[in-house]
Amino acid sequence: MAEKKPIIRLLFAKIKEAFYELSEEEKMEFMVKDRKNLDELGCKVLMMIDCRWSNEEWNYIGVEEWPSLEDLEKRAKFEYEGLEKFRIIESKTYLGTSESFAEYGKE
Repeated sequence: MAEKKPIIRLLFAKIKEAFYELSEEEKMEFMVKDRKNLDELGCKVLMMIDCRWSNEEWNYIGVEEWPSLEDLEKRAKFEYEGLEKFRIIESKTYLGTSESFAEYGKE
């Protein structure tokens, strides 16, 4: 039986003006709610890249590891219904599994 690999989610995010219009308390409430759900579903944020200084299309690029596709489906529902993320963040995601690069091109 094949080993079940974690799902890798590559996330591109741009913060919309609506986020900046929130009060500091509302921003913190959003971030705490967001983080709690990430932790509950077992997400490991492997890397978050701040590219605001070098890219006009995206503010952040994230690399996340998820235990399963089912957890990502729960996350997608939460992002839409629980956070209404679409109102304050534009995003694009790609899913895949991790592969080793250690032996690439080696004889």
